[in-house]
Amino acid sequence: MGILFAIAAAAAAAAIFFIAFLAVSSKAAKQAATLKSQEEELSRLRLEDRRLREMATNLKCSLSTLEKESHERSHAFMVLLELARTLGANIEQEKLPQLLIRIAQQLFDAEELAFFRFNESRQDLVVIASIGIPPEVANNLIVKLGEGYVGHTAAKRVTMTREDFQLESNLIKQKLEQTREKGISPVFCIPFIQHDILLGVVEVGRMPRRSKEERDLLLIYQSLGSMALDNARLFDQLTTKDRLTGLFNRRFFDERSVVEVNRARRFGHRVSFALLDLDNYLSFIESNGAVAADKLLVRVGSLLAEHVRKIDITCRLDEDKFGVILLETEKPQAVQFAEKIRKIINEDPVIRDQMLSHQQITVSVAVMTFPDDGITIPPLMEKAFKLLAEAQAKGGNVIISEYPEETR
Repeated sequence: MGILFAIAAAAAAAAIFFIAFLAVSSKAAKQAATLKSQEEELSRLRLEDRRLREMATNLKCSLSTLEKESHERSHAFMVLLELARTLGANIEQEKLPQLLIRIAQQLFDAEELAFFRFNESRQDLVVIASIGIPPEVANNLIVKLGEGYVGHTAAKRVTMTREDFQLESNLIKQKLEQTREKGISPVFCIPFIQHDILLGVVEVGRMPRRSKEERDLLLIYQSLGSMALDNARLFDQLTTKDRLTGLFNRRFFDERSVVEVNRARRFGHRVSFALLDLDNYLSFIESNGAVAADKLLVRVGSLLAEHVRKIDITCRLDEDKFGVILLETEKPQAVQFAEKIRKIINEDPVIRDQMLSHQQITVSVAVMTFPDDGITIPPLMEKAFKLLAEAQAKGGNVIISEYPEETR
C-alpha cells in the first residue's frame, strides 16, 4: 500500500507540474505574441512617420517651387510691362537695340546677348549692341543672310531655339556648323518682323536655366520688340534729321531737291548736287567693327557740316551715302567743291586714327547740275549711284561729272 500511495502521489505531482508548465508556457506565448504585435505596430508607425516626413518634405519643395514660379512669373510680367511701355515712349532708334537686349537679359536670365541689325543692300547682319560678349568679338560679328544660326533665323523669319535647330535636316545642320558665328553660343535667336520687314535679330546665349514658359515669353517678347522697333523706324521717317550725324535725312533731301529744282526752273538759274559714297566701307566694317563704322560716319558728317556753305543743304542719304544740294552753283564750281571735299575726307587724320587696319577709306563723288545734266532728278540720281558703284568696283576715289545722253 505504501508503494502504491507513493506512486499516486508522484503521479499527482507530475500532473500538477505539467499543468503549471502548460500555464506558464501559455502565458509566455501570449507575451511573445503581444511583443511581436507591438514590434509590428512600432515598425508600421515608423514607416508611417517616414512617409509623413517625405510628404512634408515634398510639400515643402512644392510650395517652394510654386513660390519660385510665382516670383518668376511676377518678374517676367514686370519686365514685359517695361517693354510694353517703350511702345508709347519716344525711344531713339539707335538706343532701342541696347534696351531690347537688356530686357531680354532680365526676362531669360541670360549672360550673353547681341542685337544684329539687318542691312538689306548688303544682305548681312552686324552687331550694334551686346552684353557679355568681348568687344573684339562683337565688333567683328558680320553674318550673311542664311548663314550661321543668326543668319538662318533671319532668313527663316521665325524664332529658333537650340532644340529647333536640332530638328532641322542634316543638310541644314551641316551648313549651320560650317558657317556658325564665332565667339557666341546661341540658345535661341529672335527675329523682329513688322509689315514683312526684317528689323533685326536678337541672339540669346549662356543661360544657366530654362523657363517652362519660355515659348510664351519668346512670342510676347518678339511681338512687343517688333512693334517698338517699327514705331521707332516710322518716327525717324517723319523727322527731317539723321540721328547719328545730325545732318538732314533722305526724306528731307528728296523733298528739298524738288523745291530747289522748281525754284531754279522758275528763276532761270542752276542748282547742282554732289552725291558722296564712301569707298571700302564694307571692308572697313569687317576690319574695324560696327562701332568704329558709326564713328566714321559721324566724322564724315562733321567734315561736311564744317566745309559746306551755310546756304547749301547737307544730308545723309543712306548708311554710307551723303548728298549736298549746292544752291545757284554751276557745274565747274560743283566739281571744285567735290574735289575739295574728297581731299578733306581722304586726308583727315581723325578718320585715319580710327582705322585698325591698313584699308584706306576714300570717297567717290558724283556731281550733277540742273538743267545741264537733266531735268528729272530721281532717274539721274539713280544713274549717278550706279556709276559710282561701277567706279568703286575699280578702286573708287573718283569724281564723276559726265553722264550719257540716255540718262537725261
